[in-house]
Amino acid sequence: MANLKKIILVVLFLGVIFAVPVTQALLDLAEGDSPQVLELFSEPPSEEHLRSFEADLEEYSFFEQTLRPPFQLLRYFALRDLGAKALLGRDGWYFFQKGVRYLTEPYFRELPAGKVQASGTVVGSGGDSGPAGGDPVEVIADFARQMKERGIGLLVVIMPGKASIYPDKLTRWVKPGTPVYRNSIRFMSELRRRGLEVLDIHAVLTAARAAADDAGELLYMKADTHVSGRGARIVAAAIAGRVKKMPWFRQLQRRRRYVRVEIQVSRRGDIPRMTRIPLQEFLFPREIVRCYQVRDAESGEAYADGDSPILVLGDSFGRVFQTDEPGSAGIIANLAYELQLPLSSIVNDGGASTLVRQQLARHPEKLAGKHLVIWEFVERDIRFGMRGWQKISINDAEGEGAAVRD
Repeated sequence: MANLKKIILVVLFLGVIFAVPVTQALLDLAEGDSPQVLELFSEPPSEEHLRSFEADLEEYSFFEQTLRPPFQLLRYFALRDLGAKALLGRDGWYFFQKGVRYLTEPYFRELPAGKVQASGTVVGSGGDSGPAGGDPVEVIADFARQMKERGIGLLVVIMPGKASIYPDKLTRWVKPGTPVYRNSIRFMSELRRRGLEVLDIHAVLTAARAAADDAGELLYMKADTHVSGRGARIVAAAIAGRVKKMPWFRQLQRRRRYVRVEIQVSRRGDIPRMTRIPLQEFLFPREIVRCYQVRDAESGEAYADGDSPILVLGDSFGRVFQTDEPGSAGIIANLAYELQLPLSSIVNDGGASTLVRQQLARHPEKLAGKHLVIWEFVERDIRFGMRGWQKISINDAEGEGAAVRD
């Protein structure tokens, strides 16, 4: 009898395991499609293929689409749990989980041997081992070398995550202004020791926060990963201050005339969207954000990129308010205003670690006439950048942005 109970439990357990894929396969067949599970065997096994298959399962699974929304809603109401990608802060603030992990976990060189990153790469402990594709310090230094060979300077701008500037909105155990971003400080120090020019935006925004608090304004949005309109304006001014000190800039003769107007937008943050919790229009109110839109002084048209001695490579921090509502009000447009000079840009959400350089390698003509490349990326990408950190040859004859193997 005891053995029979064990057998029944094993059968039930196996039934639960196999019920999901079998049911999904039957549903696929009923709709005239081949079972999704067969895609697992469509290519030789590789990390990229397996991750793509896993993502497709999550996206198109009947059980995922049917059971996840009510379960997530119940979990949010019962536990205030936002899922794997977001964290609930204080006073209506929300934080991106990877951004907090980057701050609270060891520097990438000190991670335990064999620890698997979210990017899927196994990193070693110490030495030159690093996140996916290679050591970010070495990759940035290699890109700087390639630019120097073309007579182009490089300015590295590492954007703080929201928790670096507002740690007190994540937990009451930290006071405003506490420098919780020691990993980024160490990373910037490594870059400077390699002779690279780095702008410390952490110090800029930390210093600016007190005045913003007194004025009742925020430098980051409560429910979004990005800076507010005021934050974008402050970051742009800091970058412009560094650029204006460069000898080639002082020698420029041609200038555009830009003006800046204040606009308010209603915005639903990207962090609640990441959670995919239903009924977001009721659970997560929109934020009213004051932005600063840049326009041509003569035509009155909103700022647009143009021929420029400066190329900006960036991530979604360069896109927010720039190409989405209200447009021409992000860091790039405000930098153009501060310099009274149009800019060229390549922006890719989450892809500033590697993808923007791949895009540049496919279009190396974008470097023609450039004096400076400004490379902006958010600090969490030091560990969690999309496609990791790959050395890319900008001089590739075929223009395909081939990865360089050491």
